[in-house]
Amino acid sequence: MIRIMLVDDHTMVREALRTVLEQDKGMQVVAEVGDGETALRMAEELLPDVVVMDVALPGQSGIETTRRLLAIHPEIKVLALSTYLDRRIVQQMLDAGARGYIVKSAAGAELKQGIRSVVEGRSYLCPQVTALVTDGLRSRRSPSGDPDDQPLSRREIQVATLLAEGKSAPDIANELHISPSTVDVHRRNLMRKLKLHNVVDLTKYAIRTGLVLP
Repeated sequence: MIRIMLVDDHTMVREALRTVLEQDKGMQVVAEVGDGETALRMAEELLPDVVVMDVALPGQSGIETTRRLLAIHPEIKVLALSTYLDRRIVQQMLDAGARGYIVKSAAGAELKQGIRSVVEGRSYLCPQVTALVTDGLRSRRSPSGDPDDQPLSRREIQVATLLAEGKSAPDIANELHISPSTVDVHRRNLMRKLKLHNVVDLTKYAIRTGLVLP
Protein backbone atom coordinates (compact mmCIF):
# COMPACT_ATOMS: atom_id res chain seq x y z
CA MET A 1 0.00 0.00 0.00
CA ILE A 2 1.39 3.38 -1.04
CA ARG A 3 0.72 5.97 1.66
CA ILE A 4 0.16 9.48 0.22
CA MET A 5 -0.15 12.97 1.66
CA LEU A 6 -1.83 15.69 -0.42
CA VAL A 7 -0.64 19.28 -0.05
CA ASP A 8 -2.87 21.84 -1.80
CA ASP A 9 -4.58 24.96 -0.47
CA HIS A 10 -7.83 24.24 -2.32
CA THR A 11 -10.12 21.83 -0.46
CA MET A 12 -12.04 20.83 -3.60
CA VAL A 13 -8.80 19.95 -5.38
CA ARG A 14 -7.68 17.75 -2.48
CA GLU A 15 -11.05 16.01 -2.37
CA ALA A 16 -10.97 15.36 -6.11
CA LEU A 17 -7.44 13.99 -5.92
CA ARG A 18 -8.33 11.75 -2.99
CA THR A 19 -11.29 10.34 -4.92
CA VAL A 20 -9.11 9.60 -7.95
CA LEU A 21 -6.26 8.05 -5.97
CA GLU A 22 -8.35 5.91 -3.66
CA GLN A 23 -10.01 4.23 -6.64
CA ASP A 24 -6.67 2.40 -6.75
CA LYS A 25 -6.64 -0.29 -4.05
CA GLY A 26 -2.87 0.03 -3.80
CA MET A 27 -3.01 3.69 -2.72
CA GLN A 28 -4.13 5.31 0.52
CA VAL A 29 -4.37 9.06 1.21
CA VAL A 30 -3.26 9.37 4.84
CA ALA A 31 -3.52 13.18 5.10
CA GLU A 32 -4.69 16.31 3.28
CA VAL A 33 -3.20 19.68 4.24
CA GLY A 34 -3.44 23.21 2.86
CA ASP A 35 -0.11 24.85 3.70
CA GLY A 36 3.59 24.13 3.96
CA GLU A 37 4.06 24.35 7.73
CA THR A 38 1.23 21.89 8.35
CA ALA A 39 2.67 19.62 5.66
CA LEU A 40 6.02 19.51 7.46
CA ARG A 41 4.37 18.73 10.77
CA MET A 42 2.13 15.99 9.36
CA ALA A 43 4.98 14.45 7.37
CA GLU A 44 6.97 14.17 10.61
CA GLU A 45 4.05 12.45 12.29
CA LEU A 46 2.85 10.16 9.49
CA LEU A 47 5.96 9.55 7.35
CA PRO A 48 4.04 9.04 4.06
CA ASP A 49 5.68 7.30 1.13
CA VAL A 50 4.76 10.11 -1.29
CA VAL A 51 3.85 13.76 -0.85
CA VAL A 52 1.89 15.28 -3.74
CA MET A 53 2.95 18.92 -3.44
CA ASP A 54 1.32 21.98 -4.98
CA VAL A 55 3.84 24.67 -5.96
CA ALA A 56 1.63 27.63 -5.00
CA LEU A 57 0.85 27.53 -1.29
CA PRO A 58 -0.08 30.32 1.12
CA GLY A 59 2.95 31.55 3.03
CA GLN A 60 5.78 29.13 2.39
CA SER A 61 5.88 27.95 -1.23
CA GLY A 62 5.83 24.33 -2.31
CA ILE A 63 9.43 24.73 -3.44
CA GLU A 64 10.65 25.77 0.00
CA THR A 65 8.41 23.20 1.72
CA THR A 66 9.89 20.47 -0.46
CA ARG A 67 13.42 21.59 0.32
CA ARG A 68 12.78 21.64 4.07
CA LEU A 69 10.88 18.35 4.05
CA LEU A 70 13.58 16.43 2.18
CA ALA A 71 16.35 17.89 4.32
CA ILE A 72 14.74 16.05 7.26
CA HIS A 73 13.21 13.04 5.48
CA PRO A 74 15.12 12.31 2.26
CA GLU A 75 13.39 8.93 2.00
CA ILE A 76 10.01 10.57 1.28
CA LYS A 77 9.24 11.03 -2.43
CA VAL A 78 7.81 14.40 -3.50
CA LEU A 79 5.75 14.71 -6.66
CA ALA A 80 4.95 18.28 -7.70
CA LEU A 81 1.45 19.09 -8.92
CA SER A 82 0.77 22.56 -10.30
CA THR A 83 -1.52 24.57 -12.55
CA TYR A 84 1.46 26.42 -13.95
CA LEU A 85 3.83 25.47 -16.74
CA ASP A 86 7.01 27.50 -16.41
CA ARG A 87 10.42 26.02 -17.12
CA ARG A 88 12.15 27.92 -14.31
CA ILE A 89 9.59 26.82 -11.73
CA VAL A 90 9.79 23.21 -12.89
CA GLN A 91 13.57 23.36 -12.58
CA GLN A 92 13.42 24.94 -9.12
CA MET A 93 11.02 22.25 -7.91
CA LEU A 94 13.27 19.50 -9.23
CA ASP A 95 16.33 21.20 -7.76
CA ALA A 96 14.54 21.25 -4.40
CA GLY A 97 14.34 17.47 -4.61
CA ALA A 98 10.97 16.67 -6.19
CA ARG A 99 11.14 13.44 -8.18
CA GLY A 100 8.50 14.50 -10.67
CA TYR A 101 6.25 17.29 -11.91
CA ILE A 102 2.68 17.01 -13.21
CA VAL A 103 0.31 19.75 -14.31
CA LYS A 104 -3.12 19.62 -12.70
CA SER A 105 -4.84 19.38 -16.07
CA ALA A 106 -3.10 16.01 -16.47
CA ALA A 107 -4.01 14.69 -13.02
CA GLY A 108 -5.79 11.37 -12.85
CA ALA A 109 -4.13 8.44 -14.55
CA GLU A 110 -0.98 10.57 -14.95
CA LEU A 111 -0.89 11.20 -11.21
CA LYS A 112 -1.21 7.52 -10.39
CA GLN A 113 1.53 6.68 -12.87
CA GLY A 114 3.73 9.42 -11.43
CA ILE A 115 3.24 8.17 -7.88
CA ARG A 116 4.16 4.62 -8.83
CA SER A 117 7.21 5.84 -10.73
CA VAL A 118 8.66 7.87 -7.86
CA VAL A 119 7.96 5.07 -5.36
CA GLU A 120 9.96 2.76 -7.61
CA GLY A 121 12.85 5.22 -7.56
CA ARG A 122 12.30 6.74 -10.99
CA SER A 123 11.59 10.33 -11.98
CA TYR A 124 8.36 11.31 -13.71
CA LEU A 125 7.40 14.29 -15.85
CA CYS A 126 3.99 14.47 -17.50
CA PRO A 127 4.06 14.95 -21.31
CA GLN A 128 3.39 18.72 -21.10
CA VAL A 129 6.34 19.22 -18.76
CA THR A 130 8.58 16.92 -20.81
CA ALA A 131 7.82 19.01 -23.90
CA LEU A 132 8.54 22.21 -21.99
CA VAL A 133 11.89 20.97 -20.72
CA THR A 134 12.85 19.54 -24.12
CA ASP A 135 12.06 22.82 -25.86
CA GLY A 136 14.19 24.64 -23.30
CA LEU A 137 17.15 22.35 -23.93
CA ARG A 138 16.81 22.85 -27.67
CA SER A 139 16.77 26.63 -27.35
CA ARG A 140 19.88 26.56 -25.19
CA ARG A 141 21.72 24.39 -27.69
CA SER A 142 20.64 26.53 -30.62
CA PRO A 143 23.06 29.29 -31.75
CA SER A 144 20.11 31.66 -31.49
CA GLY A 145 19.30 30.50 -27.94
CA ASP A 146 19.20 33.25 -25.36
CA PRO A 147 22.16 33.08 -22.94
CA ASP A 148 20.09 34.95 -20.36
CA ASP A 149 17.55 32.10 -20.13
CA GLN A 150 18.93 30.99 -16.77
CA PRO A 151 17.22 29.35 -13.81
CA LEU A 152 16.55 31.52 -10.78
CA SER A 153 18.57 30.90 -7.64
CA ARG A 154 16.87 29.97 -4.38
CA ARG A 155 17.51 33.49 -3.04
CA GLU A 156 16.20 35.11 -6.21
CA ILE A 157 12.94 33.18 -5.87
CA GLN A 158 12.62 34.34 -2.26
CA VAL A 159 13.23 37.96 -3.27
CA ALA A 160 10.82 37.69 -6.22
CA THR A 161 8.10 36.31 -3.97
CA LEU A 162 8.51 39.02 -1.35
CA LEU A 163 8.65 41.79 -3.94
CA ALA A 164 5.47 40.46 -5.54
CA GLU A 165 3.83 40.51 -2.10
CA GLY A 166 4.51 44.26 -1.99
CA LYS A 167 7.38 44.29 0.50
CA SER A 168 10.08 46.95 0.32
CA ALA A 169 13.81 46.31 -0.01
CA PRO A 170 14.45 47.10 3.69
CA ASP A 171 11.61 44.75 4.71
CA ILE A 172 13.00 41.98 2.51
CA ALA A 173 16.52 42.58 3.82
CA ASN A 174 15.27 42.27 7.37
CA GLU A 175 13.28 39.09 6.64
CA LEU A 176 16.10 37.35 4.76
CA HIS A 177 18.90 38.70 6.98
CA ILE A 178 20.75 40.32 4.11
CA SER A 179 21.58 43.95 3.28
CA PRO A 180 19.23 46.20 1.24
CA SER A 181 21.98 46.55 -1.36
CA THR A 182 22.04 42.76 -1.76
CA VAL A 183 18.28 42.80 -2.25
CA ASP A 184 18.79 45.36 -5.04
CA VAL A 185 21.38 43.11 -6.69
CA HIS A 186 18.97 40.17 -6.63
CA ARG A 187 16.18 42.39 -7.98
CA ARG A 188 18.34 43.51 -10.92
CA ASN A 189 19.35 39.91 -11.66
CA LEU A 190 15.68 38.87 -11.55
CA MET A 191 14.69 41.57 -14.01
CA ARG A 192 17.51 40.61 -16.36
CA LYS A 193 16.86 36.87 -16.25
CA LEU A 194 13.10 37.24 -16.61
CA LYS A 195 13.34 40.13 -19.10
CA LEU A 196 11.03 42.24 -16.97
CA HIS A 197 11.12 46.00 -16.43
CA ASN A 198 9.41 46.71 -13.12
CA VAL A 199 7.85 45.19 -10.00
CA VAL A 200 4.39 45.23 -11.58
CA ASP A 201 5.64 42.90 -14.32
CA LEU A 202 7.38 40.80 -11.69
CA THR A 203 4.15 40.51 -9.71
CA LYS A 204 2.28 39.35 -12.81
CA TYR A 205 5.00 36.74 -13.42
CA ALA A 206 4.84 35.57 -9.79
CA ILE A 207 1.06 35.12 -9.98
CA ARG A 208 1.23 33.38 -13.37
CA THR A 209 3.85 30.88 -12.19
CA GLY A 210 2.31 30.28 -8.77
CA LEU A 211 4.96 31.94 -6.59
CA VAL A 212 2.21 34.04 -5.01
CA LEU A 213 -1.55 33.79 -4.97
CA PRO A 214 -3.57 36.35 -6.99
